[in-house]
Amino acid sequence: MRLPDSEKSRIILIGSSRYRSAELPDVPAIENNLSMLFEAFTAEPTGIVATGNCVTLLNPESQSSVGELVTSASEEAEDLLLIYYAGHGLLSAARHELFLSTANTSPGSRLPFTGVDYSYIRDACMESSARTRVVILDCCYSGRAISGTLAASESDAAFFSQVQVAGTYVLAASPGYGVAKVHPGHQFTAFTGELLRILREGIPGAGSLLTLNSIYKQLQSSLRASGNPLPQQQITENADVMALARNVAYDFSVRDYEKSVIVSPVETVEVAHSLSSGKFIDDSIVEVPRVPRTVAGRDELVRTKPPKWDYLMYASSLLLGMESLREKWELYEAGRSSRSRHMSVAQLCHYVDNSLDKLQQITGRIEECLSLELQDRAFEQPAEEADPDLIKRMASDLVGVYEDYMDWAMAIRGIVAPHKAARLIEMTALIADTPVREVKTFMQQYVAEIDALGIRYASSDVASIAINLKLEITLNQDVLDAFLEERTKLN
Repeated sequence: MRLPDSEKSRIILIGSSRYRSAELPDVPAIENNLSMLFEAFTAEPTGIVATGNCVTLLNPESQSSVGELVTSASEEAEDLLLIYYAGHGLLSAARHELFLSTANTSPGSRLPFTGVDYSYIRDACMESSARTRVVILDCCYSGRAISGTLAASESDAAFFSQVQVAGTYVLAASPGYGVAKVHPGHQFTAFTGELLRILREGIPGAGSLLTLNSIYKQLQSSLRASGNPLPQQQITENADVMALARNVAYDFSVRDYEKSVIVSPVETVEVAHSLSSGKFIDDSIVEVPRVPRTVAGRDELVRTKPPKWDYLMYASSLLLGMESLREKWELYEAGRSSRSRHMSVAQLCHYVDNSLDKLQQITGRIEECLSLELQDRAFEQPAEEADPDLIKRMASDLVGVYEDYMDWAMAIRGIVAPHKAARLIEMTALIADTPVREVKTFMQQYVAEIDALGIRYASSDVASIAINLKLEITLNQDVLDAFLEERTKLN
């Protein structure tokens, strides 16, 4: 995960807010889209390129003006090439090809002669030497325009089959069957307005940089909550790891896990907090049930609240989470991959380097899952005040780390590259092997300890039983050495 090189990157912002055709309503908010995106991409604290490397084109008159700008940026960009378009997106009647509208665009039979054929933009991206290519479309498409929207319907598969380019990240404002909303009187279109808010305000709890992937997830969440169409993304190769801004909501007092494994080859996180301390009253008979194995059994804990029900719920949630991932674990153990992507050796090395940053981010989440503050809120409250949703969420977050480790390794194994890179792929995937097993073992130990709590109390003559577990995440040094050796060979 990294920011683009300011001098070697190019951003072009294209917007059509005024139209001569009576069939295409004006969208004044697009003018604000462009001016504020320019500021977000060039000014502190979120800026990522120099002002001279970010160009806006408002209300282009013709195909050629768009083509000239896109071609120049594609030829100049060496690191990031970002192309943003807002306006009416239309499909040709004969072949259902995507066209972007300009001021002179006319729908219907004249569309191929007056609109911008998206395939030309796709070709320009494909021919660019930029390491990462990003296309953001605040539009949809249809055989006709609908007042108050920027499009209409077709299948997402048809849309992305047209816009997909190897090594490119495509972000669209809405599904193919939906519309890109323009709310009357609003300063921005719905999609770009939310994108701007994320860039300017950041994402609390995220890392120090806002990647395309983190931005997309936040867009999904916030646009769903506001009742707007959900954006869609298409990722090829490793384009989603590029950052588009610094996260202004990031707490820089928190330990930073974004350093490279190549520089610091061993990352260790120790959690030695007491996750459970069962305290009982002398001279009373306490029956602590076993950890529930079903969702219904876990939910029954909230209703009946037996002794230490909060710890039982946490253990049950861990157990159910692991059980839900049993098939994935078996695939992981068998060395299976999640998908296949073809990469050159150079692309593979670049992808691997960025993936190591992501691996450390996954590791960094463990301390958040097991923080003392969360433990106090979950387990140190009176029984009637304990929050079952918080307890389940804590368990789910730790199970999520377990799953993300597996997904990370399986994604690496899914890469198809020249034969000489095969060992690098396997050694990279194995870096996550020790951490994923340590997390799984920790969860299993916790469940076992809580499961035996009643037996331990019955056989003990003390009134307090404490369970102290330590989760230590380590990296296998032999694997790291082999990885570094292979990575160096392919430089």
